Amino acid sequence: MNIKQFYNDIQGSYQNALSIMMNDSLIERMLTKFMSNNVFEQIINSYEQKDFRNLFAAAHSFKGVTGNLALTPLYEISSNITELTRKSDDVDISKEIQQLKDAYQLVIDSYKKNQ
Repeated sequence: MNIKQFYNDIQGSYQNALSIMMNDSLIERMLTKFMSNNVFEQIINSYEQKDFRNLFAAAHSFKGVTGNLALTPLYEISSNITELTRKSDDVDISKEIQQLKDAYQLVIDSYKKNQ
């Protein structure tokens, strides 16, 4: 996998990922695990069901994973969703959900392209 190109494509931070994971092999293994993780789907399903408690929990988990992997756009959007849903279930986050979907699709496409 061309990890540097992947991070460049998604506007992530390869250097931050490398400082946390220490080598490309571990980054690649964690990215592979991330791709099979279902937290993104949990966020979308919770949003569609208006289950803001589970939405908050899933977004918070997603924020942690994407932060550790330095998937910057996903981290920033999920962080924003986490804060917006932390204390309120009466908030319009449709814009943020669409941003998350778009950024996630870019990550998926770039991952496949760089394998």
